Amino acid sequence: MIKVGDNIPNVTLRSVAEDGTQNFNLHDNFKDKKSLMICVPGAFTSTCHLQHLPPYIKNSEKLMIEKGIDFLCCTTTNDPYVLDLWRKSLGTSKIVFLSDGNMEFLNSTNLIRNHEKSFMGKRLIRSVLLLDNLKIEKIICDNPGELDKTSFDSVFKNI
Repeated sequence: MIKVGDNIPNVTLRSVAEDGTQNFNLHDNFKDKKSLMICVPGAFTSTCHLQHLPPYIKNSEKLMIEKGIDFLCCTTTNDPYVLDLWRKSLGTSKIVFLSDGNMEFLNSTNLIRNHEKSFMGKRLIRSVLLLDNLKIEKIICDNPGELDKTSFDSVFKNI
């Protein structure tokens, strides 16, 4: 698994935002920026949709201003079309949604949790990565079935 001090992998995901869907290279977009990546198992899943993302949506500007975050994103392995519907259902925010539909980010970071019992296959571990100019400064991971360390309140206090 990636660790603090590593550079974020140089992979291209698909961004889903109000300005449309387009390729999004992590190195090109995170270079010289302080970025926060919220990694979630899946769009519309009960914990992600009802508990995890809504506080980030509501407080995205506060997080960026008070913690000096230049770029805020949510990454999951869902395809860009599902991710766009999820983004719209959650409401307007400063968060850019990134589709890892080909699982390049998942595989290159090894932030993998097996959700086969739920018929979801391999998914990203519920985690938050704090990056500064491509370098990982902090990795926060929740234990399976928990939403604790990566909740908005916890992350806001600890970054």
